[in-house]
Amino acid sequence: MAKGPKRGALERLIDRATGARICFGEPVQVGATAVIPVSRVRVYGGFGFGRDEGEAKDGEGGGGGGYVDAQPLGFIELRSDGSRYQAIDDPESSQKMLRAGATAAATLLTAAAGARRLRGGRRRPSGLFGR
Repeated sequence: MAKGPKRGALERLIDRATGARICFGEPVQVGATAVIPVSRVRVYGGFGFGRDEGEAKDGEGGGGGGYVDAQPLGFIELRSDGSRYQAIDDPESSQKMLRAGATAAATLLTAAAGARRLRGGRRRPSGLFGR
């Protein structure tokens, strides 16, 4: 990155938002105890560009975007007799598990129906005498 007084705002932001500073907040002093918030931070981004190779040759392109997601995970409690990490429970965890199970079941049923359709809808004989 460029050094000196003409550094851009984006470069300064990237410099400040690297490493552990992203996931660990500033310590908060409560009496003789210091509390450090802990979070998970995810950054998504993309960029695209295009060009029309047609006769008009007036097509161009461009684009870009990003998304930052931060979720609190817990906190670290620092006291004179030691430290401990305390997780914050996710109130949506049971809903997420239920949705994941329903998605898995729907995927299996769809795959079984597709395999059956590819076989021509014929079922394999079942039972001792194929009845």
